[in-house]
Amino acid sequence: MSKKSRLICACCEGEIGIDEPVYYGDEKTYYEGKPLCEACYFEDEPVARVYYGRDDYPHIISLTRNETEGDFWVKWKSTDPWRGYYEVYSDVFSRIFSDAILAYHESEQMLKDLNDRLIELYSEKGIEFARVFTRTSNIFSTGFDFWVRKEPEEILKAGLILEQVKREVNYDDPVYSTGILFDRETFKELQRIFSGKYQIRDEMDLLKLVSERGEDLVKEILESRQK
Repeated sequence: MSKKSRLICACCEGEIGIDEPVYYGDEKTYYEGKPLCEACYFEDEPVARVYYGRDDYPHIISLTRNETEGDFWVKWKSTDPWRGYYEVYSDVFSRIFSDAILAYHESEQMLKDLNDRLIELYSEKGIEFARVFTRTSNIFSTGFDFWVRKEPEEILKAGLILEQVKREVNYDDPVYSTGILFDRETFKELQRIFSGKYQIRDEMDLLKLVSERGEDLVKEILESRQK
């Protein structure tokens, strides 16, 4: 922190007074090295929260601050002009698991069970790990990653334990891949309509079909109902 006069905050574009402290965006943030007023530096909304090991204290990453001292950083990924998510990067940790926590979905409890069990087993085995929760444009969806120290032995041990825990919590149950984009009754009805013509195992198959067939798919649905 230093004191300057007549500097303009790179975030709010307000003038920083001569008697006000000047902060600079942390390394590997959107405002890295740029002057910021006290409010913008400290009150910027977190885009990611990092929890090391069993630690319950979150290390915040925002557009102005990075409390991980560069272990992790994030970049915004657009999926279209209005939607997207924050992607996490690290040079010292390797991502071993990635998913999304969906509010009010059955997978929410399953992912909590997976989270609790991995914390328990990784701690017992002395595996250095971190959990990262990230914002998305969907207020009902939060990114959820497990990372381990980027060492071959650690990654292998962590991967074997992860597969064990996935089986314990029934991670691959198809129910967790439905009820996200379409309600289940509609999804099952679409499966019935297109059975024998298209293979629709989950919602991603249906989305791919919609993108490939477009309005022709709607015509097929209408024709099926007229029969």
